[in-house]
Amino acid sequence: MNSKIVSVLISVCIACVFIIAGEWYYSVQEEKHALASAISAGKKISTDEMPAIELIRQPEESYADFVSRPLFINGRRPVEEPSPEEAQNAAEANIFDWELNGVYTTKKGLSALFSRSKSKAAKDNYRRISVGADLSGWKLTEIRTDRAMLKQGAQQKELLLRKPKLKDLSKQPNRPNVTNSPPPAEGNLENTNE
Repeated sequence: MNSKIVSVLISVCIACVFIIAGEWYYSVQEEKHALASAISAGKKISTDEMPAIELIRQPEESYADFVSRPLFINGRRPVEEPSPEEAQNAAEANIFDWELNGVYTTKKGLSALFSRSKSKAAKDNYRRISVGADLSGWKLTEIRTDRAMLKQGAQQKELLLRKPKLKDLSKQPNRPNVTNSPPPAEGNLENTNE
């Protein structure tokens, strides 16, 4: 190895050791100085300058309001909870399970028949209403031949007329099978081009 490089590296290491030792000595002296100034400042403080705290013994019930306040809300005031009736009305307003079953023409104008399958009262499963009437918090605004428009505040719903399910006639008893019937005679065919 090259002796010049080794001697340079050794001198650099010795210089680093002296720098580290100097920093350690300086930090120890500063710590002693800070501790001495804190002790001398502590002796100068008199009891007259200390704040006095007057604690009055209070019954446990007086802390109920303090404990019931929400911890992370500005002002720490209790949040007003809605009454059970208001909460139930809000829940019913969010659940809209009505379907449009029919549109009728009467002397007064168009009216719509609505139904729902899930209801607490059996008599409340069907309603026939006209424009302007209320349906579970929604106002009927418009009736067309195939749909009804409902509005609640800024929200608007469009209910389409429910299509009836077609019954499969081939599976019903006492009915002739339509697919196996003989074709009509040629003389009975009507001219459909006219």
